[in-house]
Amino acid sequence: MAAITQALLTSGGTTVDATSFATASITPSANKLVLAAVFAAKTGGSVTPTLSGNGLTWVQVGTDTVSTGVYRTTVFRAMGASPSAGAVTIDFGADTQVRCGWIISEFTNINTSGTNGSGAIVQSVTNTTTTGNSLIVTLAAFGDANNATFGGFGIVSDTPTTVTPGTGFTEIAELNIGADDQFIQTEWRNNNDTTVDASWDGVGGTPGAIGIAVEIKNATSSSSVKTYKGLAVASVKTVKGLAIASRKTKKGLA
Repeated sequence: MAAITQALLTSGGTTVDATSFATASITPSANKLVLAAVFAAKTGGSVTPTLSGNGLTWVQVGTDTVSTGVYRTTVFRAMGASPSAGAVTIDFGADTQVRCGWIISEFTNINTSGTNGSGAIVQSVTNTTTTGNSLIVTLAAFGDANNATFGGFGIVSDTPTTVTPGTGFTEIAELNIGADDQFIQTEWRNNNDTTVDASWDGVGGTPGAIGIAVEIKNATSSSSVKTYKGLAVASVKTVKGLAIASRKTKKGLA
């Protein structure tokens, strides 16, 4: 079974006020999961952006805010059979943002079912903090030992200079978005970890940090975790009205 692999497509950011932002040109590969993490700030509250470009449909995976909505981090997914080269446009409609940062990467050996990468995403969870110098986002139990783990973090703290990925994670990219106290960072590992975490130096505390964790489904993974009324639960099948966990039998014995 081939393990999931990852490749960075682009990262960047700006402190120039604007309602939309364009990344550097990227060339996503066919039938690979593309994940884009976006951090933005706006006095009075940052709205959730929309993404377009590369002949792909970009779908929100998760979003959250700190400081009464001033700082927002969002993760998007996309996948297509024949993506085109070009920039990704990050659009906030009529809302002017005072800064924006992004990290976009792609993943191979993933499940290609569904639409726009939906089959490759098993579960996603967000979390925030306004205290300390670290943040943990906790996922439910994984659906398969070969599934991978992704984390995206937006950090707004007092004079941090570096972000450290959680133990066992590999940092994809880290970007200081033109201000001493504002970072976007993504990390991943090609196996299971329900504790998706990052830490940073500096004084810590408010305004805080935002984290989004994702379970990525391997191409040959057979099980999944879905959300039900906000809770992640293992998938089950029903037989004569009874819910049972999926399992294999041998010679008629479970």
